[in-house]
Amino acid sequence: MSNKRQMHLGAFFQTFLGHHLAAWRYPETKTEEVTDLSLYKEIAQLAEQGKFDLLFLADVLAHNEEDIAYTPQICLEATAVMAALAAVTSKIGLVATLSTTFNHPFNVARKFATIDHLSGGRAAWNVVTTAHDHEAANFGLAKQIDHSLRYERGAEFVEITRDLWDSWEDDTLILNRETGQFLDASKIHPINHVGKYFQVKGPMNIPRPPQGNPVIVTASASEDGREFAAKYADILFTLAPSSINEGKGIYEVMKQRVAKHARDPKQFYIMPGIVPFVGKSQKEAEEKYEHFQELILPELGIGWLSRYVEHDLSQYSPNDYLPQLKSIENVNGEKGRFEKLANLARRENWTIQQLANYFVKSQGHLFVVGSGETVADKLSDWFLNDACDGFNVKFPYFPGGVKDFVEFTIPELQNRKLFRSEYEGNTLRENLGLDFPQVRKTANI
Repeated sequence: MSNKRQMHLGAFFQTFLGHHLAAWRYPETKTEEVTDLSLYKEIAQLAEQGKFDLLFLADVLAHNEEDIAYTPQICLEATAVMAALAAVTSKIGLVATLSTTFNHPFNVARKFATIDHLSGGRAAWNVVTTAHDHEAANFGLAKQIDHSLRYERGAEFVEITRDLWDSWEDDTLILNRETGQFLDASKIHPINHVGKYFQVKGPMNIPRPPQGNPVIVTASASEDGREFAAKYADILFTLAPSSINEGKGIYEVMKQRVAKHARDPKQFYIMPGIVPFVGKSQKEAEEKYEHFQELILPELGIGWLSRYVEHDLSQYSPNDYLPQLKSIENVNGEKGRFEKLANLARRENWTIQQLANYFVKSQGHLFVVGSGETVADKLSDWFLNDACDGFNVKFPYFPGGVKDFVEFTIPELQNRKLFRSEYEGNTLRENLGLDFPQVRKTANI
């Protein structure tokens, strides 16, 4: 089996000061810096030191009121953080989450074009449709838009955004001081979009981004989400299935879906999430993990699980088995995560508490505890068996979880010739090995 291709790695940052639910209580977590640029800067620079492809900034649009007293749900706006980090890094890609349901294409196109210019071509957009009713309530809706309609609207949104990025041709700027000509106006084009959800005249008032189009990422495990990714995304961040063989099957199907949309499957990367507890030794890693588990308030785990299975589990004994849940067709939130949790509970015959314990440590992602070598073995197995193109690494706490991974796991991957020792280029597309997109020829050009 050839290992000429290189693994891609994303460093995932989220609101809980780490992926583990009790991360903020861990003594080495910099909890007091939750709103300070210093923490974000340290995480970004550690990830860049480790030659990560990208830093993934997750975002949500509301907090869960029932948990707010016991979980850190502070969430700074992702594109603002992204812009700040562009100034203190030079190579790592920067991914920010923005919702197609609660934004407008023109604003989103301008935000990412701006940051792509300011960062020298390192911007990426994590396209989400937003899943939960408590987020919709902040935008005047009693409940979230239907799942399939969110993706239909999202598809139109992405089409407009790409057209706006392409509304300036690459060689539009002339900047001739002698003749006084600033640009070639014939190379700027309105898009004149009139669709089901949006009307946008265009063009954008910013030159085409350095990457042509900023990289597009989607995070989904549902059927609608995977079809959306196959058509539009450069990277799919997804839940990992239960085994390498199952992962390999999903990998093959997704690559075939991409090809059906007349796209090159080699230009589309599948990066499941993985939660690694890394230590100098197996013993150190296991002790650290056990410490984290001891810090979890049991009722929080069950409360968290309840939201994702869309059923109040607090009314049952923790030792009861999972009750009958609604059918997947009636789920309007995160269908992929719901389906995985329901299937796991049935297959493993887990009680509510057992399922909650699983969920709080991994949230449905791959999970590994061990030395740098042990963690590298896990990553290598999935990658070399064509079950993925890389991973979005969900560190248990910040910034120490990043430091442990960079210190102990990255060198193991580099020694196996599976991961870079230096960045290949200056833009995110160059480092990912993605082609530069040509201006799409619309009817208005």
